[in-house]
Amino acid sequence: MKRKKISSGFIAKVMVVCLTVAVSSLFIPLQGGLSNKVYAAEQPEKATWLWNTYSIWKEKDKTLDFLSHNSVTLLYLQIDADIPGDVYRTFISEASDRGIEVHALGGAPDWVLPEHQDRLYQFVHWVNAYNNSVRPVERFNGIHLDVEAHVLSQFKSDQDKVLGLWMDTVSGFVDEVKSENPHLTTGADLPVWLHRFDVRDGHGGRTTLSNWMFGKLDQVTLMAYIDNAQGIIQACSTPLDEAAKNGKPVIVAVETMNNDEENSSFYAKGKASMMRELDTVNRTLSSSLSFSGEAIHNYESWSALKE
Repeated sequence: MKRKKISSGFIAKVMVVCLTVAVSSLFIPLQGGLSNKVYAAEQPEKATWLWNTYSIWKEKDKTLDFLSHNSVTLLYLQIDADIPGDVYRTFISEASDRGIEVHALGGAPDWVLPEHQDRLYQFVHWVNAYNNSVRPVERFNGIHLDVEAHVLSQFKSDQDKVLGLWMDTVSGFVDEVKSENPHLTTGADLPVWLHRFDVRDGHGGRTTLSNWMFGKLDQVTLMAYIDNAQGIIQACSTPLDEAAKNGKPVIVAVETMNNDEENSSFYAKGKASMMRELDTVNRTLSSSLSFSGEAIHNYESWSALKE
């Protein structure tokens, strides 16, 4: 199986920082902390979501050309069990040839509810069965969960219960994946504000919900759905610090869909504005040990975004 870029890139970043500190301490005193230039050789990830899975079947070449042209290195691809396995095999293999890693994507807010948990495990079982039936170059390198429990109506009426179910879902997801394939990357989309919630840490103490999530998952994509760099950077500050303490990589995501929420999407501002803001985000956050790249939600709305 191809080595996972996110994990290896994060480890490489840590090694570079440690080596720099060691060498500096031997020869000259550190002045003002580590320079951002320490990370100049590290190539950040660029990710996106593909929800309309038929794009890899009916518009395979068009899809791959867009991803390559826009330097995408990581694709979250929604699983549709009705699409033949050969379609996934061909697409993932050709994506790999273009330097694009593919993670299986699945989820819905109600997956946290006990009566719908079977859908989560069916998803995991499908990915494992698929990976076990194909060549390494045709396999998913990770499995990515999008379970936004905060949008459920129950979140307002019984928040503590939903938070507990959310944690149970993520814990069960990770355990199920790792029980069969411990090397498969477990990732998830998470709101940028989960540090506001205080939860049990499982060891007799308390912690933030985001810190608990970082402890469970291999990689997190933060939904920093804000249309300006300053706002994105400020919103990511606390979760990035928590992720660094857990030794976990974080990808920071922006929105391009028309969601009718003020200052939350680049839908109205367009592609050029988004790329300028993301450039500032990347340069500013490059000194964070946990920052591993950017993500743009999603393929369809991004490809239709005005210049």
